[in-house]
Amino acid sequence: MSAREILESVPFFREALDDKELTLLADHARLHKLEKGETLIAEDRPGHSMFVVVDGALEVTLNGDAERIAKLEKGGIVGEMSLLTGTPRNATVTALSEVEVLEVDKAALANVLWMSTDLVDRFVEMLFRRQGELDRAAGGLAWGTMRPGKAELAEMIQTFYQRTE
Repeated sequence: MSAREILESVPFFREALDDKELTLLADHARLHKLEKGETLIAEDRPGHSMFVVVDGALEVTLNGDAERIAKLEKGGIVGEMSLLTGTPRNATVTALSEVEVLEVDKAALANVLWMSTDLVDRFVEMLFRRQGELDRAAGGLAWGTMRPGKAELAEMIQTFYQRTE
């Protein structure tokens, strides 16, 4: 499966990006492999990328607890808030098996954001939908205590990407 096909299979990207934007983003995305037990994301650490699970499974934990709050498998995404806003990671994500992920980093997304004037608004809408889904799945724990409004979230993205309207 190509990077373009992987991104297109994920609603977060498919619903926010048009064909040209998906292709541009895919051209700059990178595949990574993890071994079982390897940490992909560490809570409270800086991060400027997100990941799509291509194969295998990841577990999400909070505050060093052993109890899993989510399991991510093929098509699952993680790290979108750090990619879009530069905020520290709010969970730890560890490989439950051998895992392959597609990484979309800040440099890759910057190319697409500069091309499209309304993409920030589309991503804000997607993040709010995703927040609701994650809150339901995690019992209200998703995104920690960070609860920006839509305008504040758009400003955070624009500031992180040093983009002004």
